[in-house]
Amino acid sequence: MGFEEVLRSAQDGDMAAQVAMGYMFYQGNGVVQDRREAARWFGLAADQGSSEALCNLGYMRAHGEGMRADLQKSIECYQKAAEMGNPRAMFNLGFMYTDVEGIEQDWEKAYHWYSKAADKGNLIALYRVAVMNEEGRGVPVKMKKAVEQYKICLDNDESRAGYRLGKIYQEGRGKEIRADPKKAADYFERSAELGDTKAMIEMARIYLSGNGRENDDNQARMWLNKAILRGDEEAVAILNELKD
Repeated sequence: MGFEEVLRSAQDGDMAAQVAMGYMFYQGNGVVQDRREAARWFGLAADQGSSEALCNLGYMRAHGEGMRADLQKSIECYQKAAEMGNPRAMFNLGFMYTDVEGIEQDWEKAYHWYSKAADKGNLIALYRVAVMNEEGRGVPVKMKKAVEQYKICLDNDESRAGYRLGKIYQEGRGKEIRADPKKAADYFERSAELGDTKAMIEMARIYLSGNGRENDDNQARMWLNKAILRGDEEAVAILNELKD
């Protein structure tokens, strides 16, 4: 569907076409980029009940795109869209309460909305819920639940989850989870293979110490070199120590 056809439909009140017009002007796709005009079309669609348009307006409000930046109004947009079931708005609302300067941190609200987004299939939201369960942010510590959630994340190639699992089994978590060097190494290795540089360094240390894997300096150097290729300065320092 061409621009003129979409424009006619949008002008006739078609909500989906209004959202499409918003994206066209936001991205400059087929038209001169105009964030203010994008906000106008998203606003028209939002007035008709588009949660997607509301979520986009929340983002634009937060970043001052096409309108004056207003974090509270951004939250209001995200809240409305989230309550309508929009997964991206749920995640963004959680993010506002954990990471955005100018908004008072509220871990309970963040946990609520990240959990909602995770239930809708948002993997990053699930990872954040797992971290909060592990650290007791917004809820009491739920270590076994966190481990279950990290495993789901890792099975879906979230490398940070593998690193977190490695640390849990490397250090142990009281009576709930006993330290298990072999299992820790397994998780670090999976994370490292997915590109996590911190896990690569852990693998190097494991091969140097022989705790969780048989001692193997060559394997240690291999993982350090992989981390160095990704710009990790700590790996450079460890490798230099090995050379001395």
